Amino acid sequence: MIFEIEPPRIPDLGKVAAQIDIFGPIVDAILVPDNHLGLPAMSSLTIALEIAKRGFHPIVALNARDRNHLRFKSDILTLNAYGIHEVLFLYGDPIDHGRSSLKVKQMLSDPVVASTKRGVAATIGKPLGWRASADFLFTQLEFGRGKAGYWREAEGFSQPVYCGVIALPDLVLARKVIGNIPGLEPPPGFFESFSDDPDAGFHAAISELDDLYRSGVDGAQLVVPAGRRRFAAMLEGWIADRGIR
Repeated sequence: MIFEIEPPRIPDLGKVAAQIDIFGPIVDAILVPDNHLGLPAMSSLTIALEIAKRGFHPIVALNARDRNHLRFKSDILTLNAYGIHEVLFLYGDPIDHGRSSLKVKQMLSDPVVASTKRGVAATIGKPLGWRASADFLFTQLEFGRGKAGYWREAEGFSQPVYCGVIALPDLVLARKVIGNIPGLEPPPGFFESFSDDPDAGFHAAISELDDLYRSGVDGAQLVVPAGRRRFAAMLEGWIADRGIR
């Protein structure tokens, strides 16, 4: 189980510390995005060092979009110097200007990452191609991925696969978030379910976790935009009930 932390967009580690304290003891690792949504935020390297300092396991996202070859190599060397060896290589969300020519495929095969556990993003149902050389895969946020295990088997990929799961705390945020993520389609009756169950978004996420574990993938990447303490308590109960940890 991997929790995706929300990096602050101001120079303040307080919100980072709070998220680490909530989810660090529950999950196996904490993913640190890198200027996600194409907006500047605190460095993923800095937050990863903070996570490691607190005794938890960081996975660091590095965007090709924001780096040239020299900066990429420098970042890997820095992470390795601090004992952080698990990195997710992404291109990054679209931006209007300032894109680098570095490609994720180049990051994945660069000799500097020889001692690094290398992950990339992939789309369920699409051929992996060069992504098959990665050490682990992350898939997009989605509802209803019961076929993820079959896809991995068909692609002959024996390494871990982590599927994106979003836990939404209320109807207002659910409509906003789903409306802003292209391709994220809720199941039928999802919005209506909040009228009978204020925690419908959290229960839907737990149901997704059940489906994913039954499908044979290795875990989930959890995105929890708000209500984190409420969802963490629910998640902890789910993990205990199934004896996952």
